[in-house]
Amino acid sequence: MGLQVPGLYQRRVSNKLLQVKEAKNGFRLAAFINLLQDLAAIKKYKTLSDTYTEYTISEFEGLRMNDIYQYTMSHYTENITLEQISSIAYLTPQAFCRYFKKHTCKTYITFLNEIRINEACKKIVTEEFGSLASVAYQTGFTNPVTFNRVFKK
Repeated sequence: MGLQVPGLYQRRVSNKLLQVKEAKNGFRLAAFINLLQDLAAIKKYKTLSDTYTEYTISEFEGLRMNDIYQYTMSHYTENITLEQISSIAYLTPQAFCRYFKKHTCKTYITFLNEIRINEACKKIVTEEFGSLASVAYQTGFTNPVTFNRVFKK
């Protein structure tokens, strides 16, 4: 579930988040607790998503999902085929697609695109890019048109 901080509090919460990011050692923990106190004081949040599914998975399934996640995070800038990622999970591509959708409620391609867009947003926010096309290529998209379409979605 996601929550949006009301506009009246956004600057304050943003500053507190930056304090947490920039603090070191025990001061980071103190800044985080301070942030939590401020967030607890806010009474009206806008719900961004109300879909929440709780389910339990076995340790083996958790390890398998971790392997998938770690591989994706290490190789998201490359062209990851279903054959490659399914071999990480020791499944056929068809079985992998069913398995991944069952455990995440999304397709692997949707998940991969979310990772890529997330990384692209980090680059854009920190202004570590020459052009949006370069961000698209650096984050694993094969062309800027696809990046733009996925980004807008």
